[in-house]
Amino acid sequence: MVDEFERRGKLKLLQGWLESRYEERIQEPALHNALAIIYIDINKDPQTFLINNPYYDSKVVGKYCEERNPDLAFIAYKRAWGSCDNELVEVTNRNYLYRMQARYLVERQSPELWAHVLREDNPHRKQVIDQVVQTALPETKNADEVSTTVKAFMDADMPNELIELLERIVLHNSDFASNKNL
Repeated sequence: MVDEFERRGKLKLLQGWLESRYEERIQEPALHNALAIIYIDINKDPQTFLINNPYYDSKVVGKYCEERNPDLAFIAYKRAWGSCDNELVEVTNRNYLYRMQARYLVERQSPELWAHVLREDNPHRKQVIDQVVQTALPETKNADEVSTTVKAFMDADMPNELIELLERIVLHNSDFASNKNL
């Protein structure tokens, strides 16, 4: 029923019914996807819904948000923590959201994701690296995040960028200035 209403552009007509199903604590992803779509369309605090609702399908809602609001797509994909990494990277690259991507990469600490993003043939590589060095790493207080990032830069054979990164966090970030490993 939800699909048919959505196909006809009449999903908002179901809002009351969907919200009453939500109040009954029904956990069906289609219900939560439909509510997410409605809240995005009517701008009813969609960020809070996307952050706090554990039942919607991140790929479905993220895809819906991509053309409407890439920031919301980022939130939906990030919530999936690992299962929507490619979608998250694509939407942040396409919309020049390099700072958001850099923060996610540092938090995620995935060597595979780092290898994907730091490929030499990635046309967005430089912008992401700049945001990692300038914003994401200086903001972190987590030594594991720093260590994983440094290792990713080493694995990608980027000595100049690694020196810039280390200079930034060791010399300008007192939290890591005494870290002998760095």
